[in-house]
Amino acid sequence: MPEGTSIVTPAVLDRLRKPAGEAGGLPAEAYTDEDFLALENQRLFPRRWICIGITEDVAEPGAVRPVTAAGKALILLRDEAGVVRVFHNFCRHRGMRLIDAPCSGMKRILCPYHSWSYALDGRLVKTPHVAGIDQHDRAALPREIPGLAEVRSAVWGPLVFVNLSGDAPEFEDYIRPLAARWKSHDLSALRRGESCRYSIAGNWKLAIENFIDTYHVPYVHPTLNSYCDMKDHYLVADNDVYLGQGLSNYVPEDEATGALPPFPGLTQDDSKLMEAFGVFPNLCMTLFHDSLRIILVEPDGPNRCTERVEVFMVGEAATDPALAATRKILVDRFREFNAEDIGIIENLQHAFETTAWDGGYFTPYLDGPVHRYQRLIAEAVAE
Repeated sequence: MPEGTSIVTPAVLDRLRKPAGEAGGLPAEAYTDEDFLALENQRLFPRRWICIGITEDVAEPGAVRPVTAAGKALILLRDEAGVVRVFHNFCRHRGMRLIDAPCSGMKRILCPYHSWSYALDGRLVKTPHVAGIDQHDRAALPREIPGLAEVRSAVWGPLVFVNLSGDAPEFEDYIRPLAARWKSHDLSALRRGESCRYSIAGNWKLAIENFIDTYHVPYVHPTLNSYCDMKDHYLVADNDVYLGQGLSNYVPEDEATGALPPFPGLTQDDSKLMEAFGVFPNLCMTLFHDSLRIILVEPDGPNRCTERVEVFMVGEAATDPALAATRKILVDRFREFNAEDIGIIENLQHAFETTAWDGGYFTPYLDGPVHRYQRLIAEAVAE
């Protein structure tokens, strides 16, 4: 049994399964221990649908991009028919890594070791000298050689998800609760407008937990709290797919407010809606009437993570030069309070590594999303 299981003991599980006001949290080792991250890569990430990128990473047929999920090297591509696919990044012959950098205009994937090649739909196409010198036909071989190992994948709006184990529920069933909640927002209308990337000296779970925590807003984000008051939020902690908070009267006080086109067909009530959810386990999504912001949090070891931030706008608003200044205001708005969050995350990580903190306590109401999130983590690694 992996050593990380000793961190989520039956006692830890029992205390996390109590109501929030009575529960205790994950111990510090869950945020600092190399074995615990290995266990997450073995039991948490592969068994669930996880986001690995966006469709615009492979915008055109023939676009190929290396990505990593749960420590495994993958290939994200768009085949010649325009279908987004994901494969494991190794050659069937000797296991050589096939793709090391993004490419465009590809017709074949060529192994750099022995020049085996694959079509973009994964079929094994050429195997030079496979049956002897100048004998390239595989028909005479004693056993069949398959093509690339395809990973179960799905596209939702601009996002690409995978299930590495292949045995998670159907993607439509998994995403249905959130898709139903946001059904008035046509995610297919979105286009990427702006991108950011942050390297953080903190465990990946701390980035998610901080994102779904409303409690800290007045104390860490005074500017944000001036138009997004903690007292006005409603919390969502009643399911195992998305956790976080929302605001029904979100009206920032800057020049970007009302300057971008909204999702088509929204009601008046929808026009001031903001909802910010952690989509379990490592995706953050914030929906507005005119945009969607995602934060894909990727572990870089037990004490570091990367936040990939993508901001999507409706249709041509994402690229219209006339709206460049507005897009910048929107992104700068995020940069300001994300910088404040990064300081908190890194300070928490330092505290977990240098104090005798034992998992702490949860308040009955405001800590509901974080409590449920930690319980889901503990249950996943204990499976």
